[in-house]
Amino acid sequence: MTKPVIIVNFAYKSPTGQGYGKGPGALRTMLRYFQYRDRRNNWLAKNRGYIRWIDRGMGKHHREIFRQCETLKSDHVMAWMFVVSPAPDLMTLVPERQRRAFIGELTERVVEDYYTARGLDHPEYSYTIHTAKTKPTDDEPSREHLHTHVVLPGTVSSMAERLPVYNNTSKGHDKLFREIAAHHFSMMLDQTIGLEWRRLRDTPEHAPDRSIS
Repeated sequence: MTKPVIIVNFAYKSPTGQGYGKGPGALRTMLRYFQYRDRRNNWLAKNRGYIRWIDRGMGKHHREIFRQCETLKSDHVMAWMFVVSPAPDLMTLVPERQRRAFIGELTERVVEDYYTARGLDHPEYSYTIHTAKTKPTDDEPSREHLHTHVVLPGTVSSMAERLPVYNNTSKGHDKLFREIAAHHFSMMLDQTIGLEWRRLRDTPEHAPDRSIS
């Protein structure tokens, strides 16, 4: 089976519910985790003045982002959380000094184009860049694994009112999300390092199907 060029997924937190993994309390915990998890691996994060979140309308601190999620929630969704995770073996082909800017631009293209493809205005969001290490295997060494966590509200602005946003696998939204992510990552790799990377994948990526709403 062909290895994917990028993995993306979405999950949500409800405005109600209590207990582990549920409701506003779980969202608070997750936002703190996103902000502080990488302190051991990222020397910049140990600096108290280091801004961990890239703010595109939701804020630069987990408390501010939580308040925005409360204000902009829908009846059923307090926050959407997206993960954008390019294949580590392909990211290593990007010059190291360019990788964080590269994945930041990639994340913004994917999020905004996904909403556009759904017929929605661009959302408010904030995201963090995390780094980890893949586990070595017989075939591949351990690699740096850059990925982003994106937090978005349960609604999006429109001309008349804020509209609730739902992402449903049964309606093909996950497929659209994957196709848009693969398209943008592929195009950015082409522009940054040329076409040679495509030899590492058996099947070229298809253009996203924008007929899904």
